[in-house]
Amino acid sequence: MRHLGNIAKAARLLVAARDLAVESQRFRWEVAIPSTLFLQAEQSDIRLAFHDQPQILATAELRAGFGWQLTTDQDAAGVYVVALRKPVIGSIARGKFTFHCPRGIYLSLKLQQCRLRFDDMTATLDLPPFLLET
Repeated sequence: MRHLGNIAKAARLLVAARDLAVESQRFRWEVAIPSTLFLQAEQSDIRLAFHDQPQILATAELRAGFGWQLTTDQDAAGVYVVALRKPVIGSIARGKFTFHCPRGIYLSLKLQQCRLRFDDMTATLDLPPFLLET
């Protein structure tokens, strides 16, 4: 029974350490419309909001930040954000991303086990059938 108590204590300690290890980053990209936000993410909460400024503002909150690979880039086509969990140590990682994008931006999203929320959106949204990728 003592062994189970030690395991429970270790699990609580791991959860507490994970919650303390939240890394926050902010990004700003100047863009010209038409432009595209390319986002690839996994196991994340993603919020997209729209504004009238010619820039993309982003905030990334990475729980267990050591378990993430976060890469960003920009070129003439748009802004690229890739947020993937590292093998093994990334299993406890979770991400929260907020993007404030200019109205008229194209969105290209490749998401795996994510929650997606749109704020302040007035649009017609056509989604093709979701296909499972292997």
